[in-house]
Amino acid sequence: MAAGPPENATAGTWSTLANDAPSYAGMMLQMTDGSIVVQGWDPGDNWMRLAPDALGSYVNGTWSTLAPMSIPRLYFGSHILQDGRLWLLGGEYSGTGLPANWTNTGEVYDPIANAWSPIAHHPEAHFGDDPTMLIPGGKILAGSIGTRRSYLYDIATDSWSAPIDKVYDDRSDEEGWVKLADGSVLTYDLFQSIATGGSYAEKYNPAAHAWSSISPSDGTAVGFIPQLSSPAMGYELGPTLRLHDGRIFIIGATGHTALYEPASNTWSAGPDVFGTLGGHPALFGADDAPGTVLPNGHVLFAADAGPTLGLFSNPTERFDFDPTTNTIARVPSPTSDLDILPAFVLRMVVLPTGQVLVTDTDTRVYVYTATGSAPNLLRPRIEGIVYNGGGTFKLSGQQLNGQSAGSNYGDDSESDENYPIVSLRDDAGRVFYARTTNWSSTGVGTKTLRETVDFRLPKSLDTPGVYRVTVTGAGIASVSTPALRITAAQIEGS
Repeated sequence: MAAGPPENATAGTWSTLANDAPSYAGMMLQMTDGSIVVQGWDPGDNWMRLAPDALGSYVNGTWSTLAPMSIPRLYFGSHILQDGRLWLLGGEYSGTGLPANWTNTGEVYDPIANAWSPIAHHPEAHFGDDPTMLIPGGKILAGSIGTRRSYLYDIATDSWSAPIDKVYDDRSDEEGWVKLADGSVLTYDLFQSIATGGSYAEKYNPAAHAWSSISPSDGTAVGFIPQLSSPAMGYELGPTLRLHDGRIFIIGATGHTALYEPASNTWSAGPDVFGTLGGHPALFGADDAPGTVLPNGHVLFAADAGPTLGLFSNPTERFDFDPTTNTIARVPSPTSDLDILPAFVLRMVVLPTGQVLVTDTDTRVYVYTATGSAPNLLRPRIEGIVYNGGGTFKLSGQQLNGQSAGSNYGDDSESDENYPIVSLRDDAGRVFYARTTNWSSTGVGTKTLRETVDFRLPKSLDTPGVYRVTVTGAGIASVSTPALRITAAQIEGS
């Protein structure tokens, strides 16, 4: 018998951060100033901030602690808002000692004030770890843990809409949502699919505020979706990601994967995931696990031996999916710790450098650097920069949000990062991350849409001169870096 699936010959390299995190590192989100905020696992209300060094290196970055949340929370919905704040809702576990209570409360973090404030409760008594999605118009779409209903949260008014029913009687629990290039939100109906042995999925249209079926089993789509979860796999599901070519890639807990082609409305089975147990191939699955779309278009993801040894069974391995060859290969491990861990404890986020930051509930944090880069056709394009006054500029261009949400996990951890990050580099190689707000689009892969984003000079930029400007969307850097002359008056205005 073969010794197992091949290792990826083009895999990148791993680095360990020079500085350990102050606490056990869990879920991560990219803030609009280039920093990464990380939740501590213990006691669950603590947060940390990783900032790159003066040369833009996250490997040599420094940590600081942030104000704690109002209560400890574990496994919840979260998004970065267009004003730069962090919004979160729910928690499968919350409160002192983190009991399972599926709370419907939420809160918002203001990075300028370093303070948290409450938001209106979700309309249902329990929310927990259901999926959410930032959509146009200052709204957030949120699911339901026990019903087919979904709701819209209005950010400006801190209020909730009347329920919007999905097509099928399929609750949002365990689902992972992903955004298509047309702005719609796709979900795989895992409970409906499992109950019927069928192939069911839906998408939400933000303009119509309605769900519609894209299911081979009812004729609203063509093709076939393999069973991506099961009762034995706890109805869990892995990451759902938009690829650079516009297709959707879903990694199942069963070890099966699926692909959806929006242009032809076609589903198909992707390659199965095989790891190695005892030197032999074994089916591995993403029974809650992270994944990221790399700048080169590949997918880096984690999966464990759940389908072979039982739900949440170690070891965990890392894999690379190549959309061009439709193959999955193993990626060497940065640490032997993964041999004793299930995949659900890992988290990933794409950095503005295109690297991937990886945590595994330890104070040691890792960075993965892949080979290759995105083709110029898919990279952000800067068309103009104008000064707004008060130390704030407006940048315009195309594809500023990138080609995907960057990272995805599923319902337990949300880290969408499809928004522009702006950095300025001086002749000495120093990198200054500006704070971006008011990006005009919440979409992905919008090739022809003209987009804008505001950015404010950081306090660390204190010298007038010429700076090269780069904008990145979900880890993909702009094709050009225009020169911008910063004056003393503009610095003083910031």
